[in-house]
Amino acid sequence: MTKINILQWLYKHSPANFYSITDSGETIIKSINNTFSGYKYNRVFSDDEVNNLRKVIKNFKRFSTIAILVTYFILVYCFVFPYYSLFENSNVKFSVIISVILIPFVILAIVSKFFEIYIKRNFGEFEKSHFPSSNFIETQSYRDFKIEIAKVFVFIFFMFLVFISVGSPYETSINLIKQGRYEQAIKVTTVWSKIIPIDPQWYSLRAYAKFYNGDYEGAIQDYDKAYVLKDDEYKSMSFDNKIYIKYFLNDYKSALTDFDNEITHTKDLGEQNSLLWDKAQFLYNIGEYKKALDLYNSLIKKSVNDRIYLLENRLYFERAQVYKQLKMFKEAKDDEQMAKDLDLDIEYQNSIPEPVLILEEI
Repeated sequence: MTKINILQWLYKHSPANFYSITDSGETIIKSINNTFSGYKYNRVFSDDEVNNLRKVIKNFKRFSTIAILVTYFILVYCFVFPYYSLFENSNVKFSVIISVILIPFVILAIVSKFFEIYIKRNFGEFEKSHFPSSNFIETQSYRDFKIEIAKVFVFIFFMFLVFISVGSPYETSINLIKQGRYEQAIKVTTVWSKIIPIDPQWYSLRAYAKFYNGDYEGAIQDYDKAYVLKDDEYKSMSFDNKIYIKYFLNDYKSALTDFDNEITHTKDLGEQNSLLWDKAQFLYNIGEYKKALDLYNSLIKKSVNDRIYLLENRLYFERAQVYKQLKMFKEAKDDEQMAKDLDLDIEYQNSIPEPVLILEEI
């Protein structure tokens, strides 16, 4: 029964296995670009040549790795993050995916050409050949490989301990905010907004911390960033929080302008109706009862065709509250009865909610 040494098998397929000696006394150097191809010399390399080759290959591979990482960094931070919205276009998305796939191949091909020039200049002419999957294991290279494997496992273990002890950056930010350590929360979220600038949660958390730290304008700007980046069912949280800050600052005119802009530019009819309902509640909370009544009248008519975003029974119940503020008690009583006739659950029988600042998505 054949036994397989996993460590030796990994070594044979790793960059550490950079040369092989055949039974016929030939030395084959593994290609940097293709692990299945190599450069054949009709002689056995000396120990000095092997040690020199080992150092050179390490440098070439390090250069390749750094070049690939830097290129990806430039691609992500100079093209992907700044023009994130363009990725809604499938052609742009496809082009970037192709670029990501091709980058390492192009860089490795270029580095390989320089490597070929180097070995030709220092070791003479070679013949391109297949790199053999032989049983040849060079002692020093195998020792280096095991050391590198050990480093990887130590690094993974260390990162695991760090993650366990520190926790996720998101949870850390949440905990700092809950503890009232807003300055520290702003620092943490700022760092992560630089690392992943297209993730809205860092702007949202930083905005919350900025508000309680007294930077209201900064909080509004961050909620705007989070709103632009977010594109799911919780997107409205950032918009609602921005409205709350303007409500807190008594900047009602600006808040209503924000409502109108969002309502005008929203393509989805359901989301538009939801925003109109939020605006009606806002008008009630700032004492614009007549304008709120006009909007509730319109929403109740629309609720017949929108059973998802507009709850007819709740709209009647809220309009009753508007009628009471306008001293129209008969109309208020009729609306309350209509809400009951529409089976208004007891949990919905509460006052029109005031704007609030929300920390986390529910």
